[in-house]
Amino acid sequence: MTSGINRTGYLLAVTVASLAAQDMLGSALWAGLPAAVGVVGSALATTPMSAFMARRGRRPGMVIGQTVVVVGSLVAAVAVHLGTFPLLIAGFFLFGVGNSSDKLARYAAADIVPAERRGSAIALVVWAGTIGSVLGPSLLEPAQQFGRDVGVVDLAGPYLIAAMAFVSSAVLIATLLRPDPLELAEEEQVPEGAATVPVVDLLRIPKVLFAIVALVIGQVVMVLIMTMTPIHIRSSGQSLGVVGLVISAHTLGMFALSPVTGWLADRFGRLRVVLGGEGLLLISALLASLAAGSDEGLLLTALFLLGLGWNLGFVAGSALVVEDVAPQVRLRAQGVADAFVWMSGAAATLASGVLLNAGGYSELALVGAAISIFPPLVLLRLRRTGRVFA
Repeated sequence: MTSGINRTGYLLAVTVASLAAQDMLGSALWAGLPAAVGVVGSALATTPMSAFMARRGRRPGMVIGQTVVVVGSLVAAVAVHLGTFPLLIAGFFLFGVGNSSDKLARYAAADIVPAERRGSAIALVVWAGTIGSVLGPSLLEPAQQFGRDVGVVDLAGPYLIAAMAFVSSAVLIATLLRPDPLELAEEEQVPEGAATVPVVDLLRIPKVLFAIVALVIGQVVMVLIMTMTPIHIRSSGQSLGVVGLVISAHTLGMFALSPVTGWLADRFGRLRVVLGGEGLLLISALLASLAAGSDEGLLLTALFLLGLGWNLGFVAGSALVVEDVAPQVRLRAQGVADAFVWMSGAAATLASGVLLNAGGYSELALVGAAISIFPPLVLLRLRRTGRVFA
């Protein structure tokens, strides 16, 4: 339930971020900066948050994270209403810091199931946010109207709705998430004063290295294209309703088929599913490169496949990253992987505006297509150097 609520608030906030930035700055060049700063906040907070959860439990970490997200959403609403870009940046940084706990929450289900079922467990958590992910973008126009009703600028409305969603989520987590999932996985708890495993040692494990590369590339390709799609659509004269429809199709691909993805990963192997996801990312990026802003059907197809390709890599890669690590190191590996993912996502978010401004949406999508080829090349390199895994 909380996953769906969180996803509604998150998608509302992120979808209008580039539009609000473009309105403030009068250009798409830095329109990706607020979302990029938010992802930087997530990346910086992920490792300390995972360490906090390892010692204190999932529930306290998630409640603290939700509280920070609420503050960030309200700051962003004030920034949009006043037209103050630096304040919008500050709000999104807080938004990202708090959201790091929600990103780590997908591993909570994996705490309580056998290793062979972790793919399905992670997939179930990802899938649980499907309704919120599809609902969030579709609420853009009603959220605008809500903003007008309460006397704020249109695009501030989605941030007020997001703040209310995160408040309700925090209350539900604090009252209903009992017992704490980590209490059911005592072998993963880290005692006070325990030595931290160096990142370089984790990256020497072939599965960890490949999983992180695949997670990073999936995030980069998805973010590059998704972030600038609203601007691409609006620049052709389409309404915010069309933006919401296309992004809803994208988030449907990201989350709706997660149970199937988890079953495929556990049944046929996480590596095969990751590679399948990379193939879909390539196809979707090529389709997006052919779509005009008014080509609603092609954009719906391309963005749905973009989300589905991301889903395959995200679910299977998240399970793969902890497959060959000791139980007591698992939370550390999760935190390191997420830190890489969100930092690279921040870079992609920022680069998306620069690429759109420099070449256009088609060229941006082609860059995403080229990047999607990288994980198979890394796998080939690992096998050539004798670091083989199935």
